[in-house]
Amino acid sequence: MILLLFLFQFGNPTSLAAENVHIGIASNFSEVSLNSSNPYGDFFKNGINLALKDHSTELTKRGINIVLDEYDYGNTPIKALEIAKKTIDSSAIGVIGYNFSSHALLAAPLYQAAKMPMLTPSATADRIGKMGSYIHTGCFNNTFMGKTLAHIAWNKLKAKKAAIVVAADCAYCVDLAMGFEKEFTSLGGEITIKKDILESDRDFSSVVASFKQHPSKNYDVILIPNQEINSAFVISAILKAGINKPFLGGDGWGDVGEKFFNVIGSSILKGYSLSHWHYELKTPETKRFLKAFEKEFHKKPNDSAVLAYDSMSILINSIIAAKTLTRAGLEESLNKIKKFDGVTGHFDFIDGSAPQKSSTLLTTKANKFVPIELIAPIKISAHPSKESHD
Repeated sequence: MILLLFLFQFGNPTSLAAENVHIGIASNFSEVSLNSSNPYGDFFKNGINLALKDHSTELTKRGINIVLDEYDYGNTPIKALEIAKKTIDSSAIGVIGYNFSSHALLAAPLYQAAKMPMLTPSATADRIGKMGSYIHTGCFNNTFMGKTLAHIAWNKLKAKKAAIVVAADCAYCVDLAMGFEKEFTSLGGEITIKKDILESDRDFSSVVASFKQHPSKNYDVILIPNQEINSAFVISAILKAGINKPFLGGDGWGDVGEKFFNVIGSSILKGYSLSHWHYELKTPETKRFLKAFEKEFHKKPNDSAVLAYDSMSILINSIIAAKTLTRAGLEESLNKIKKFDGVTGHFDFIDGSAPQKSSTLLTTKANKFVPIELIAPIKISAHPSKESHD
């Protein structure tokens, strides 16, 4: 009888109480973001919760129960800093969130100084990946995105000359433009027009005048590396002037584009942009994720949901593999991950900063963005010769 009782209580590891591991989730849950027409909030949490559900078996086997501690910083820099300090003083061993670069750049130095692992699923600023070993990103950065666009212009669109209209007061926009320009010229291309604007501008007559001063043969593509609404207004002004070359943009254009196309109107636009993911991709991972997400939450996911899912999956895998369930143990485990295959594609963590990873090429069709292909991580250090262009 005593032996049976002993086996019942101690012989089955899954019968033992799981160890609670606290993870902070930080985002703008209570306010609509000023940076995008597609606020995070629930979609961010949905992605995290679905990742927890999908990895529940592995967590149970490891005897771990992940407890999510929610930290809402609204949409203000001061609150973002306050929340970072509260998270650092908590029992959480790591934090996931700070979805936009503006908030992530503020919080990251505090987490680095406190030696607390921080993982942002979607902030793309180059500087985030350079803030220290405790700061991790689950997406490509702006420069990598710009360089990928340069390869698309050179190899796919066969462009030899490019024009750029960049919002000079937008760090995201400048990073992306610089990444594109450096890679495009190293491939053999030429930047023939470069016009600086401001994010708040709505009068683009000077931009149009600059283009009209150049023959159309002086540029094959036009890069608009700005956020969604600003990009739409710039493109609309150029189209109305009768200039219609292929336009290029980054993830700032969005993956749905409702407000983007409200501004563009019925103009015929030949546009190409990069995104982290699109729900119409036909990959097995996307199909599985879509089915599971719609079953769980009764709605279609957006890119913030899937980015949160992939990043939370990386975090969960690191927690399961950690030697100790501490901040130091989690950090050691995170830094050992060199490759990862998620819903958004393949990740290569090369130098501890932002991963080189798959991206989704979108094009414009019938006033919406549609995916063309999932692009494997481009090896940006290896440049084809000029002859390979043709």
